[in-house]
Amino acid sequence: MKMKSVKIRAVLVGKSLIKNPWGEKVVKLEFVEERELPNPVVIQPAGSELAKEIMPIINQIMKSMPVLSHGKASIPRLTLYLTEEEWDRLIEKPEIGEEILIEIKGKSISISKN
Repeated sequence: MKMKSVKIRAVLVGKSLIKNPWGEKVVKLEFVEERELPNPVVIQPAGSELAKEIMPIINQIMKSMPVLSHGKASIPRLTLYLTEEEWDRLIEKPEIGEEILIEIKGKSISISKN
């Protein structure tokens, strides 16, 4: 039987140095999944010819507005804590804005650059 996996594309949005309860320094990495917000819903009367003609124009105007055009929601997906020693051992350290792939397969979780 083939084992199925879950894949999540996430972006590093936070990297900070904090202290754990024992006073040791720890690197905290916060990954989020960015999703587009849905377009606004406009209710129109059934069979309205005018609404059918105007809707494409309204959609174009909504997309061109700067406040609405970047409509993305950030959903927290993974927070990873590494000791300073673990952080120093990483050959390639992730940078803010970098996209990664989180894969969960069976009992293992892997994190790799996208």
